[in-house]
Order: sequence, then structure tokens, then C-alpha cells
Amino acid sequence: MPKINPFNPSSPVRPGMFAGRLKEIQRLENALLQTRSGNPTNTLVVGERGIGKSSLLFYLKAVADGSIPLAGVPLLRFLVIDTDIDEGVTQLGLVRKIEMALRHQLATTEPARAFLSSAWSFLQRLEMAGVAVKDGAISQLEEETLEEFSYSLARTAERLCANEGETVFSAAYDGLLIIIDEADNAAAALHLGSFLKLLLERLHRRGCDKVMVALAGLPGIRQVLTDSHASSLRLFEELELERLSPDDARWVIGLGLKKATELNSGIAFSAKEEAQDLLIALSEGFPHFLQQFCYSAFALDTDNVIDRDDVSKGAFGKYGAMELIGNRYYRHDFYDRIKEESYRHVLRIMADHLDSWVSKKDIRKRFKGNTATLDSAIYALRKRHIIIPKEGARGFYKLQNRGFAFWIKVYTSSPGEFGLPEVASQPATSPLAAPQE
Repeated sequence: MPKINPFNPSSPVRPGMFAGRLKEIQRLENALLQTRSGNPTNTLVVGERGIGKSSLLFYLKAVADGSIPLAGVPLLRFLVIDTDIDEGVTQLGLVRKIEMALRHQLATTEPARAFLSSAWSFLQRLEMAGVAVKDGAISQLEEETLEEFSYSLARTAERLCANEGETVFSAAYDGLLIIIDEADNAAAALHLGSFLKLLLERLHRRGCDKVMVALAGLPGIRQVLTDSHASSLRLFEELELERLSPDDARWVIGLGLKKATELNSGIAFSAKEEAQDLLIALSEGFPHFLQQFCYSAFALDTDNVIDRDDVSKGAFGKYGAMELIGNRYYRHDFYDRIKEESYRHVLRIMADHLDSWVSKKDIRKRFKGNTATLDSAIYALRKRHIIIPKEGARGFYKLQNRGFAFWIKVYTSSPGEFGLPEVASQPATSPLAAPQE
């Protein structure tokens, strides 16, 4: 009989998505309230892939625009600009992204369109002069452009937050929230840290005190910002998302099964304890991974009681959870961002260590190329944030997580070289068990 699966690995918000995130949610809510009162609190959300950064930003956006009310607080009304960054975005490209988002949301009346055309006319002047906003070879214009951008943004924010009847827009707002996801992708030429520092300082000097910036990215975002400007991290209140504890993960599983009963005409669903242990071990505390493993196990279950066999087959069968997670989170790093097979060889060597630290010396023992090639591989993998250097210990590296290591071993090796990982028959106390907090 067909059944509705309560777990949804593709949606930013799903049952239990914010388990263990109460403190982070409270700090985001407080940042919005502080910004509304004229004390902007910029936020940096940091975490590994699948940890829930985008979901947390989705919540921030929903609270800011009034879709989700806060208890005991008048409904917030921020104008939200939600964008992301890839390696090709330039400073002018980012400015254009923000300007286009403002036009899309605000240019609903003739007075509003006229105001925006006037406030952002410098972009039109650049284009009329034949300077494309995507052109990276315009460094001589960056300082002037940033000055014009800050003035235009401040002027727009001032009119956004004007009293009812004084604004040229359809309504008055509490402030402007600029969300930039995947900020770790910023190219060095973007100078993201310097760009944001200078922008926010200029807004402050102009008395624009209701603009909040929220960034999100992989842990490498810290280096991206500091490489551009040493003090840029001080602009942000940092929220580092940790992996779910086993208790939080078990609560998410239970909540999903309870939701399944509601969605399927009261049919009772459950999961055996050993099945839950394996789900927790496989997911490694990543909320998105947990949703995918639960989704796959629930889909294969035939008796409304998820057991260990359902979890194992759902994880490692054809189009199973591990393959889908790999396609979504790992394949791009392994194939698209790496063009040299020697670099992938380094990753395969490191995969034998799961997510433990491994020294360059140990890698060299098994590496088939010369020292110069190994040096280039490690440099490139570090620069792309595919491997993580050990802070305070030179020459030690690790993969992002154990799931990445198993995906490399199972789905990227020569046929027959590796079998299915032993985790499918191991207890939750295996090396894949989620870390205790």
C-alpha cells in the first residue's frame, strides 16, 4: 500500500530540522530585534555540508519577513534580500545582485520605480560607459563603485524604514536583511571581507543603522574573510553549528515517525532500537543526512516497523541514501572541482583514515607521484576547502567527514576494488558512530 514519507531530505524545513538549535535560533531572533532598534547585529553561520546552515537561514528569513511570528513581539517586517555566491561573482556582480533583488521586490509603483532609478543610477552610468558588471578587470572603479553603492543602499534603507505615508514604497519596513549563502565560494578577487567591512563602515557613517548582513558558509569562510581583511571577522557574531547529539537525532527519528502516523490515516509506525542506532551512526549527526537515511529506510520498510535490514538496504542499495548524499554533497568536490587524477589519489589515500587526521608524511608513503605533485595536490585541496588542515599542527589534514571517506571508497574506486563498507553490519559504537557532545 502506498504511504506518505514524512522525511524530506530536499526541503530546508522538515520535522525535527531544528533539533538542538535553540540557542542559535534565539541569537538570530535577537539579532533581528537589535537591528530593528537601530543596533544592527551582523551574523556569520558556519558549519559543514549538511549541517543545516541553509535551513537556519530559511528560518531567519521567515521570521524577518513576518512569515513566522515571535512570541510576545509585534510581527517583524524586514525586506529580505536572499542571494548566494559562486566563484565567478565579482564585487560589481554582487552589487548588481542586491540591486536587482531590491527592484524585484520594491518597484511596484511608478514613484517606487522612479526612486530606485535615481538611487541606483550609478550602475546605469557604468553600463552606458561600456563597463559590464561581470567584468573583473575594473579594479580602478571599485573604490568609487563601493562609495556609490553604500550611498545608494543607505538611501534606499532610509526610505524603506520611513514612517507610513513618508515612504515611496507600498509599506514601511523594520529594516533590510541581506542574506548571502555559500559565501565560502567567494573568489579572492571578490575581496569579500574587505568589501563588507568598508560597506558596513560607510553605512554606519551615513547613519544607516537598520541594515543587517547574514553570511553562511563552510568553515573555510573564516579564511576567505580574513585573507581579504584581517579584521573583517569582527563584523559578525559567529554561530558555529555543531552536529546533532545522539539524543537529538533519536528525537528527530521519533518526531518523523509520529508525523508519518498523522500523514497515513493513523497507521502506527516505529523503528527498532538497533535500527535507530544505525541511522544515528550513518548520519554522523548531520541533520540533512539523517533525513536522507530515514527517508530511504522508511521507503523500503514493508511492515511499518523499520529494522536494521531496512536501514542497511536503504543506505547502500542502488540509488540508496549514501549514493544520493554523495551525488548531492561530494561528487562536485571530487570530480568537478578537481581536474587532476593525482589530486583524487590523495583523497583516496586519506579515505582509508576516515575523518581522522593524517600526516603529509603518511600520505607520501603511498602517493604514486613525485613530491612536487603531492605538494600541488595538497595546496589545491586545501584552497578548495576539500580537505581541512589541522590548526596549530603543520602537515596534518583530514576529510570533511566519514561519509565523504566511505563515498570515495565505495562509489569512486575501480569496480571490485572495494566492497560495501562494514558499517552495514556494525553496531552504533563503530567508527561511524556520531560523536558524543
